[in-house]
Amino acid sequence: MKRVQVVTVLLSLTLLAGCARGSSEGSDEQLGTIDGSVVLAPTCPVETTESPCPGRPLAGVPVRVVDADGNELATAVSDDDGAFTIDVAPGSYLLTASIEQDPARSVKPVRVEVRAGEVVRADVQVDSGIR
Repeated sequence: MKRVQVVTVLLSLTLLAGCARGSSEGSDEQLGTIDGSVVLAPTCPVETTESPCPGRPLAGVPVRVVDADGNELATAVSDDDGAFTIDVAPGSYLLTASIEQDPARSVKPVRVEVRAGEVVRADVQVDSGIR
């Protein structure tokens, strides 16, 4: 009798887990991807079209995806190459970074439009302060 109860409980838990998993996986909404990098620029005091001065990737920078109301929806941290990837629901967002180690540096938020199943490229530029 005890064995039947154990089997019944295990079977019930398995069915409940399957239902819970099915509800999220069965969602019609497909995510989109933001693929980008965090770059420090400018890195040269004088830059011209003939002598460009590429930005430098920044590692370990928290990147945030924020909706129109200012709610943080997703985050990532840039890797050693400054790169990050964030999956979010389709929509229009602001992408920004937090530069806590040097609050004097500013970051201009980047507007991104994410579509289901697509990858959008968006780089976040951190102002180096070089003029």
